[in-house]
Amino acid sequence: MTQILPDRDRPGSTPFDRLFRDHPREVGESYLEHFAASAGFGFRLLGLAGAAFAHALVPGVHKATVSTAIRGMARDMGGRAEEARETRMRDAGVWDVGL
Repeated sequence: MTQILPDRDRPGSTPFDRLFRDHPREVGESYLEHFAASAGFGFRLLGLAGAAFAHALVPGVHKATVSTAIRGMARDMGGRAEEARETRMRDAGVWDVGL
């Protein structure tokens, strides 16, 4: 039986692979696709930080803007995290029943 090793333990796995290639592959994306998705989340969070500070100064503005957006982003990101987890489990030859 062949054992599937985690990427960091595979022969030929380099620090470059671990830093730039492995995770995007886990979520089924190229580096550029992953960059675009992650940068999109980052820019949205920057905008939401501004809305949160505006709400802190003037409580009557952006009353639900940040919380609503964060919940939506969490749903979006949760799906991506679940896909990455399933990919890691599959690549490791392990079936996780969610225990």
